[in-house]
Amino acid sequence: MPRDHKTHLIKKITNQACITYRVLKSSDVADSQSELIPLLTALRAADLKIAPRKSKPCSGAAGLQSPTVTYMHICETEVFSMGVFLLRPGASIPLHDHPDMNGNLRSC
Repeated sequence: MPRDHKTHLIKKITNQACITYRVLKSSDVADSQSELIPLLTALRAADLKIAPRKSKPCSGAAGLQSPTVTYMHICETEVFSMGVFLLRPGASIPLHDHPDMNGNLRSC
């Protein structure tokens, strides 16, 4: 990925996520998230080079089509993992629990 504003923003998010999630007490995580959330809010799909398909995928002879949900891995450390779920229009991810984990979610 070329070094540009977008790369710099992702690096800032990664650095702040390390600081935020290295903290063990829940109250401290909440305080530290106040610095992480504005960075995540500034992130756009284009920053990750994600763009809507220009045309519908062709069904082809085998009837193959893109999956309803795709996961794009960004990075993983001993403290956190960062990734993006890409959903086709109308798709959803079932609500589920990850005990003892914190997370940030936003849609673009």
